[in-house]
Amino acid sequence: MTLANIRQTLAGVLLNAIALASPAADSRAQHVHPTTPSSAPTVGAAAIPFELKSLDGKTFSLDSLRGRPLVLNFFASWCDPCREEMPIINDLAAKAAKENFALLGIAVDDSRAAVSEFAKELKLPFPIALDLNSTVKRAYRIFGPPATFFIDGQGVIRDIVLGPITAERAQQAGKKIGIAR
Repeated sequence: MTLANIRQTLAGVLLNAIALASPAADSRAQHVHPTTPSSAPTVGAAAIPFELKSLDGKTFSLDSLRGRPLVLNFFASWCDPCREEMPIINDLAAKAAKENFALLGIAVDDSRAAVSEFAKELKLPFPIALDLNSTVKRAYRIFGPPATFFIDGQGVIRDIVLGPITAERAQQAGKKIGIAR
């Protein structure tokens, strides 16, 4: 990780801490329902509802993805571990249609232009939602990407991987939501 990436990550963590400590933080959240829990999402709990626009302008919400398993991957274009795990995320995305599950990438701490370039460069085949004001990142208590949530068809979190995911770990987590046999 370069010094610039470390500085950017530390700046993001500091800004998140300030935003979370601010009493007005919930009033600025534009895309998260007002009942944001005060603790981090946990395995066995309901996934936190959200609504975000994708790179191509489509709206994605947790409710619109309900009914089938969901892999939710938080990433950033400047994040080296995110870049390293993308082949695994792409492999999951390739299986999504055949195995009837959804995969949604959520870009955090990034600009639309940088995410677009990242998606083109790595040929990302899955939809990417933009969390431009970090409301979903805060709701899911993501302090730095990558992070991946495995959510069942009823909207319950069945596994969480904080940090880069491995192929073996993706398979283990996938089994918990009925994919990756």
